[in-house]
Amino acid sequence: MCRKLISTVLAAALCAGVAAPSLAAGGYNDFDAITSHVNLKVPARLTLTRPEKDVSTSGAAYFITGGSDPDEKLTMNGEAVSGRGARGSFGVLVALQKGVNTFVFRNGGRSEEINITRGADTPVTITNIRGAAPSFDCATYSGETISLQCTAPSGAQVTATVGGRQVALKQAAATAVAGVPATFSAKTTAGEVDGTRNLGPVTYTMTYKGKTSSVKSAGSVYLTGSGSRLYVEVKNVAASVYKDAAASAFIETAKGGAVDYVTEVGNMYRLSTGGWIPKESVQPLEEQVNIRNRVSGVSFEQAGSGEYYTFHGTANTMFRAYMDGEKLYVKLFNTTGIADYEDGMADGSDLFDAVDVTEEDGDTVMQFLRSGSRQLWGYDISYDDGDVILYAKYAPRVSGGSQPLSGVTIAVDAGHGGADPGAIGIPGTGGAMEKDITLASAVAVQKRLESLGAKVVLCRTGDDDVDMNKRMQITLDNRADLFISLHCNSLAYTKDMNTIGGTEVYYFEPISKSLASTLSANVAGYTGRTNRGAKQSNYRVTLNAFAPSVLVEMGFVTNPTEYDSMTSRNGIYQTANAIGDGVLAVLGV
Repeated sequence: MCRKLISTVLAAALCAGVAAPSLAAGGYNDFDAITSHVNLKVPARLTLTRPEKDVSTSGAAYFITGGSDPDEKLTMNGEAVSGRGARGSFGVLVALQKGVNTFVFRNGGRSEEINITRGADTPVTITNIRGAAPSFDCATYSGETISLQCTAPSGAQVTATVGGRQVALKQAAATAVAGVPATFSAKTTAGEVDGTRNLGPVTYTMTYKGKTSSVKSAGSVYLTGSGSRLYVEVKNVAASVYKDAAASAFIETAKGGAVDYVTEVGNMYRLSTGGWIPKESVQPLEEQVNIRNRVSGVSFEQAGSGEYYTFHGTANTMFRAYMDGEKLYVKLFNTTGIADYEDGMADGSDLFDAVDVTEEDGDTVMQFLRSGSRQLWGYDISYDDGDVILYAKYAPRVSGGSQPLSGVTIAVDAGHGGADPGAIGIPGTGGAMEKDITLASAVAVQKRLESLGAKVVLCRTGDDDVDMNKRMQITLDNRADLFISLHCNSLAYTKDMNTIGGTEVYYFEPISKSLASTLSANVAGYTGRTNRGAKQSNYRVTLNAFAPSVLVEMGFVTNPTEYDSMTSRNGIYQTANAIGDGVLAVLGV
């Protein structure tokens, strides 16, 4: 039986206050176990990392970064550099005059000179096609335009072929310097088809400097006849649906496997059930599917971690779900028949004592009244061949003693990985990047939580490419009681990054707010960073609402002090212990 995630809500009491930072017994401090996973070294002698060599820029300021011997004085043009981390990483914002600006750094008997010329930037040129659209499968209706776009060297001749039709693309800035990246685009109108047909990827062909080359788009173009409907299936574990095509407000979560037809095509698809969904979140279908769900029975089952309500039906219908006071509100679109089984639906439940069912214009609304003997920790809606399954999760039970988290499962996600390095820190690509810091921190958090008795599942155990859907699916498959995704913050090097730092934690569902607030306060307090607080946002992983789910920005890799802290023994200890103690607080230990 396929059981997937959806939305969760909880009223969890926030434990106020932050314990004093400590590496005392019970805290995690096995540094060898984490350094075996990644390289956390920083330059031990004077090294310039940004820029690495003389550069030209049109900007009036530049944030120079590098590494140094922390035991030796560091100067720039004879003046002491104050923006410096404990391990020697440094950054200094310099004002640039017109022409050549020379900066000489001295540290431990070594010197490095860098020249930054303020003027026009030296243009960067390319020789190939990039950014061939679409990057994902998408569809349109016959008679409407298909947008074609790629990046190619300025001055090239570019065509696109889709569905056997060749179209010439026009360069956006015809006067641009030859060879610099330029946008080429065109619009075409597709012919008429029956139903929906896959036209395949777009082939872009470029002639530049006497040579011809071609690339294909990663996504295919689907075309739906003017008298037909375009059907789509949600392909993400969880996807956002917005109230309008501008994505100005989030209204609901769409689940993997749900089907619907499209009533309008713009920047996103407008669903028949209301709201707009990003094109990259769904897969166009060449065949018509049933979206009308007639429920022929309801069954109830208690499992060790929660309760299942299975609505035996005929379609993987879209839904809307949320908490309203002491009620769990679930709306199943295009669904009838549940009202026939209203009486007795909550019999045997430890979470609900009654269910109120009403039908509204072919949709069904259920209100689950909460007054059972167990606390609701989360809920999930999933599909199994037309059956819609509501899973209501019990709050995990904790115990006393030295391993109070025994029986609790926690998913810890090291952000980024593989080809995705995340943010680049002070040392550049030669030092620890965001993906390295998050992995080392995840292993440390794992060890700390395991010392408290928890079962910990790492979403990434090496330098691997793991997409968002898989990270979320790992949480579901392991029936995790908490999900914690670790990241590092960054900003463009256009300001004095010595002054911008701190910890912040993102959440979406109300059930996750307590965890977000506690972890933000703990990590900031234990490490001495600014607490930027808990912030609500519908990041993909925060929609992982099967259990309280948060994204932790531990600090800024663009801030020398925080970079050195996050790559240091003590900094990693402090983060691991802060998160471990935060979990204890949220679970009431």
